[in-house]
This record gives sequence, C-alpha cells and structure tokens, in this order.
Amino acid sequence: MDSPKLLINPEDSRLQNTKKIVKLALPIIVVNLLYTVESTFSLILVSGISTAAIAAVGFSLNILWFIYSLMALSYTGTSVLVAQRVGAGKDPSPVLTIGLILSLLISLPLTLWGANFVLFLMKVLGASENVISLSRLYIEPIFWFISIGFLTNTFYGAFNGFGDTKTPMKVAILMNVINISTAYILINGAFGFPKLGVAGAGWGIVLSEVVAFLIYLYLFVVVKKPFPLKPTIDLAILKEVVRIGLPTALERSITSLSFSVFVGFLASFGDKALAAHQIGIRVESISFMVGFGFMIAATTIAGQNFGAKNYTGLEYGIKLTANLTAGIMGIAGLLLILFPQYPVLIFSKDAEVVKLASYYLIIVGISQVPMAYASIFSGALKGMGRTSVPMVVNVSSFWGFRILPSYLLLKVIHSPLVPWGFMTVETFIRAFIFFFVYKREIKKLRS
Repeated sequence: MDSPKLLINPEDSRLQNTKKIVKLALPIIVVNLLYTVESTFSLILVSGISTAAIAAVGFSLNILWFIYSLMALSYTGTSVLVAQRVGAGKDPSPVLTIGLILSLLISLPLTLWGANFVLFLMKVLGASENVISLSRLYIEPIFWFISIGFLTNTFYGAFNGFGDTKTPMKVAILMNVINISTAYILINGAFGFPKLGVAGAGWGIVLSEVVAFLIYLYLFVVVKKPFPLKPTIDLAILKEVVRIGLPTALERSITSLSFSVFVGFLASFGDKALAAHQIGIRVESISFMVGFGFMIAATTIAGQNFGAKNYTGLEYGIKLTANLTAGIMGIAGLLLILFPQYPVLIFSKDAEVVKLASYYLIIVGISQVPMAYASIFSGALKGMGRTSVPMVVNVSSFWGFRILPSYLLLKVIHSPLVPWGFMTVETFIRAFIFFFVYKREIKKLRS
C-alpha cells in the first residue's frame, strides 16, 4: 500500500503545505460541484414543465438530504478510521468491510418505506398536493435503488480517507455525464424514448449511481485500488465505526430535517417563494460545495495527522486550510452580493421569483466567510474522532439561532427575508462557537 503522504510539516514552506492541501481538496471540490451541476440541471430541465415542477424537485432534494444523512454513519466512520489507520501505518481494509455492511443494513428498509416517508414529510411541511404528486414521480425510482447509492458513498469515503481524491473525481465526472444526458432524454422523450417528465430526472440519478457502484467494486476487488478489499469482520472496528459515524449521522439527520422545517417556513409564502429559495440554494451551493470539499479535506488531514500523532502538523494544516477556504468563499460571497440576479435568470424569468431569489443571494453572500471557518473546524474535529462535538454545536445553533427566532419573528413580520436573515446571523454565531471548541480540543491534545 503506497502512502498518500498527507502528513503536514510546519517547517516546510507555506507554499508546499498549501499545495498539498489543494491537491487533496481540489478533486473533492470538483466532485461536489459536479453534484451541484447535476441537481442544477435537474431543475433547469424540469423548469420547462412548470413552476410546481421546480418546487417539487427542489423540495424533494432538500428532504432527500435528510435521508442521505443516514449515509454519514458508514461514510464518516469509514473515512475517518481509514485516514487514522493510514496515518498510523495500519491496514484500512477491515474498516471498509464494516462500512459496506452497515450501508446495506441501513439502506434496505429505505427501499421499502423511504418514498412514502419523504412524501409524508413534504405534506407536513406544507407542500401543495400538486408538488407532492410531482415529487412522487421523481423520488420513487431513487428509493428503488437507494442501497446502491449508500454502498457507492461508502466506497467514496474510503478513497477520501486514504487520500486518493482523484479517482472519485473521475468517477463523478462519468456519473455527471450519465445523469444529465439520461435525465434530458427521459424528461423530454428524446430519441424515441418515452417522455417521463419529472420521473426522468429520478431515473438519471439511478443510472449514474449504478454505474459508479460497478466501477468502485471493480477498483477494490479486481484492481485492488487504493487497497484490496478483504472480507474481514472485526467487531472492535464495528464499534469504532459506529462510535465515530453515529454522531455525524444523527447531526446530519437532525440538521437536514431542520432544513426541511426551515424550508417549510418558505412554503407558507407560496410556490414562487419556495421556487426562489430552491433556485437561491442551487446558486449558493457552488460556493458551499467549495467549503464542503475543503471540509472533507480537513477531515482527512486531521485524521491522518492525528493517527500519526503529528499534532503540530494537524493544527498548522487546519489553519492553512481554514484561511484558504475563507478567502475563496469570501470572493464567491462578494460576487453573490454584487451580481445576484444574473445566475437566477438561468432558472426563471418570472419577475417575482427573480427578485426574491436575488434577495436570498445577497443575504447569504454575507455569510460565506464564517461558513468557511465553521466548515473547516467542524471537519477537523471529525478527523480527530470528536464527531459528537460538531453534532451538538450544529444542532443547537441551528435551532437556537435560526429556526426558533425565525418562527417567533414571522408572527410579527410575514416575509421570507426573516428566515433568510436569521440564516446569516446563525452562521456567524456557529463559526465563533466552532473556533473556540476546536481550540479547546487542540489544547487537550497538547496537554
């Protein structure tokens, strides 16, 4: 097994260490941006059907994040433990085996009941019957094959933990091409295929996931890259995967459900406000996915250096990663503030939708820098195995400083600007909390 050499040495030049971080993070960013492209094209392709179709696909994607958050149990446990074992010079294969077993056990019940559960949540959160009906067409094929998606994500986590982020990027590019081309053909009924409308977007996701799963299986079993998959079941590793992965799964589940509650506030303003919110999220996600990519890189850097007991390098690497991410996302935020309407026009020409989505982008543009710092410090804590800390911080901050204040003020001021405004305020508060908690954990390592 070749070492990915991700240990950070503060005595090396800042440029050398920055290159090491960027080399790790850039493919992850590309993967996440490709996901954004996929979901963005899904919205663009269904925009020709109706505004309700945009709201249905966008709302479905939001609640699917709640379902996909369950992947974090196997993904986070696998990624973090693979990183720590690589840093310590141990075989990471038993970790992947356990991760795959957990993925299968978690996803099988979703195959049977997942779609109905999502539609129930949408109804509770205020979606119209038209939006719910269209959402069913979109999500049913996704849930029929959701086990494939869970297993694929665990393979992806193993690659990231090992430090090979280029291979998943190549797989993601192929997935993107398959998803977009298939969705286009099936939504519109091109080249003699049946015209499936919104359902075609769901089948695009399914086919891309199946292809990715087969590629990853081939790489680990036949090519043995980045390490051979050995069917070894170690109960001690199972316990560690669950210990590390469960808090993140709970965090993402609660946070995703909280996002759905938050989106429910927007649903009360009608389909146009809901569509504007979904469009705004898609545009902002380009910046967010940069932060998310660097967060995964921070988890790998922290995990490998933690496993190697290189605590000085860990702290130095996270500091570099945080400042670099803040610089990039700060530029993105400035662009959102100065030119909000131009990307919105790609999705909709409706004057009210464009106006509301532009307001959203200006407000969230202000929060990009603190979001960067919050993401990196959260990723670092996970890499160190302190996954329960981000869970507590993210959930308590989201409800205490975003949802509850929005709920109360909306009783007085009925405007979508209220929840959007508190969204930015909460991001600043969460960034400060993560900074102090991360510094506390670093101090513990040095004591």
